[in-house]
Amino acid sequence: MNKIIFGGDFNPIHNGHLNMANLASKQFNADVIFVPAVVAVWKEESIPFEYKVEMISKAIQPYQRMSVSPYESTTGKTQNYSIDTVKYFVNKYPDDKFYLLIGNDQVNAFHRWKDAEEISHLVNIIYFSRPGHELSNENVKHYKMQQVFGEENDISSTDARSLNKLDLPFEVIKYIEEKELYYIKSIKTRLTDKRYAHSLQVAHLAYQIALKNELINPWRAYVAGLLHDIAKDLPIVAQKEIVLAHFQEYSDIPSFSYHQFAGSFIAKTEFNIDDKEILDAIEFHATGKADMSSLGEIIYAADKIEPSRGYDSKEMINACLQNYHSGFVFVLKENREFLFSNRKDINNRLSKACFDYYL
Repeated sequence: MNKIIFGGDFNPIHNGHLNMANLASKQFNADVIFVPAVVAVWKEESIPFEYKVEMISKAIQPYQRMSVSPYESTTGKTQNYSIDTVKYFVNKYPDDKFYLLIGNDQVNAFHRWKDAEEISHLVNIIYFSRPGHELSNENVKHYKMQQVFGEENDISSTDARSLNKLDLPFEVIKYIEEKELYYIKSIKTRLTDKRYAHSLQVAHLAYQIALKNELINPWRAYVAGLLHDIAKDLPIVAQKEIVLAHFQEYSDIPSFSYHQFAGSFIAKTEFNIDDKEILDAIEFHATGKADMSSLGEIIYAADKIEPSRGYDSKEMINACLQNYHSGFVFVLKENREFLFSNRKDINNRLSKACFDYYL
C-alpha cells in the first residue's frame, strides 16, 4: 500500500492543505497521514496541540483515505526533525511505499534539511507548486522529486488566522468559534455578548445561503456576516468621526447607519480585509443601496432574518436558501412594511434608492 506523510504546522488546516492532500492521494493512489508539528508555547499564535488534531480530524472527515497522527507530540520534543518522523512511519509500516509531501517553497530549502539525503532514500519526495515561488530545479533533480499536479489554492494559515481569507471547512470554522481562537478574540473585545451572538448567527446563515445557492467561496459571506456589526457597539461619536473622516459623501445619512461605514473601515484597517465586495456588503448592510452585489444582498437579508431576532423568519430564510436574490427581495419588502408600520425614519437616499431599485 502507498502512504503519504504530510507534515506541517496546520495552524489551522485550510482547504489548500486538503486540496494538496487530495490531489496527491489520487495521483499516487495513496493514503495520506497528516502529521501536525508541535510548536513551542512561546511562538506567536501558538495553540494547544490537541486543537490542531481536532481541527484536522474535522476537516478530513469527508475523505476516506486521510488520517491524522499525533506522533510528534509523543516524542517529548518541541521541535521534531522530518528524518525522525519518516523513520517512525517507515518502521511502523515496513511493507508500504512512502511519499513525503512538501510545498515548493520547501523544495528550494530541502538540501538544508537534517539528513536530507537519507530522507530521499527512505521515501519519495513529492511537492505541490504554490503561487509566487520559483522552483529549484537542482533540488528536484538531485533528490528525484515528483510534482503533484492540479489547481493551486492561494491560501495560507496566516491568512486564515487574521480573517483575511477564511478558506476553511465550515466544521473547522465552527471549532475556531467554540475555542475562541485567532480572530475571534479580537472580535469579542469589540462587541457585547448579545451583539457577538447575533453576528455569529448572521455569519452562519449567510454562509448557508451562499452555499445552497452554489456561489463560490461561501466563506466570504461568513466573513462579511461576522464583521457586519463590528462597529455597532462603538460610541456614536466615534462612529461619526470615522464617517466624517473616511465616508464624507454619506455624512447626510441618519446616524443609525454610521456603524455600517465604520464597520467597513475597521474591517479594512484592523482585520486587513481587502476584498472590496466584502467591504461593500458591510458598508451597506443596514440601509441597502441600488444595484447591490450578490454578497451585499445576502448580508442585508441574513442580518434581518437570522433566527435569534425573536420572530418567525423561517419562510424568508427558506426563500433565501432556495434563491438568494428573490429571497432578498422578499426580505426587503417585508422590512419596508415593518419600518413603515412602526413609523421608522427611512427617508434617506440610500434606503430610498434600494427600495426604488428593487421594489
